[in-house]
Amino acid sequence: MLNMIRLDWSAMKYYQKRVFVVFIYLFIMGYVSPIYLAPSAVLVTFSFSLNPFAVEETGDLNRLYLTLPVKRNYVVTGRYVLSLIMVLCGILVGFLFMPLANRISFSKWYPSLEWILTITAFCLLFYALMSLFMYPLLFKLGYHKGKFWGMYVPLGIFAIAYVTFLTYNQLPGNEKLILNVLVYASEHMLLVSGGILILAAALLMISYLLSLKIYAKREF
Repeated sequence: MLNMIRLDWSAMKYYQKRVFVVFIYLFIMGYVSPIYLAPSAVLVTFSFSLNPFAVEETGDLNRLYLTLPVKRNYVVTGRYVLSLIMVLCGILVGFLFMPLANRISFSKWYPSLEWILTITAFCLLFYALMSLFMYPLLFKLGYHKGKFWGMYVPLGIFAIAYVTFLTYNQLPGNEKLILNVLVYASEHMLLVSGGILILAAALLMISYLLSLKIYAKREF
C-alpha cells in the first residue's frame, strides 16, 4: 500500500507545484472570514487528491498498475489514505492560517479548543460526503465522467438544498432555527463532535467498501 501511495504521488508530479494554490485560496477565504479556512482547505485538498485519477486516465496507467505485483485493493486503499493525508494537512494549515486571517479579516474569530474539535469533525464529515459521491464513481467510470457525476451534480444539488434551507429559515416562525442549532451545539460540543465523527467514519467506510467492490469488478 505504501508503494502505491508513493507511486500515485510520483505520478502526479506535474500537479504538485499547484499545491501553492491552496495557500492563495486560503488567504482569500481568510480575508472573508477565519471560519471558512478549514472547510475551504478541505475542499481544495480533496480536489487536489483527485489528480492521480486524472494522470491514470491520461496515461492509461490502470493497465500498468495491474501488471505490477499489486493487488487491486492496494490501489483503492492507497488512494483513500493519500487523500486523507492531504485533507488532514489542509485542515491543519487552515487552523495555522487563522491568526493571520484575524489580522486582515473584518470578521474576527478566536475559537476555543472545543470549537476547533467541532469544526475538525465537520470538515471530516464534509470530506467523507465528498468521497462517498466521488471515489466509487471515479473507480467505476474514470476521471472525467466520474468527476462530472460525482462532483458537479452533487454540488448543484447541495447548492439547491442550501438555498431552499435558507429560504425556509426566513419564513415566519423559522427565523431562530439556525440559532437554536448553534446554541445546542455550543452547549453539547463533545456530544455533537463525537456524533459527527462517527457519522463521518461510517460514510467514509461505506465509500471505501463500495470502491473496493467496484474496482475489483472493473474491466480494462
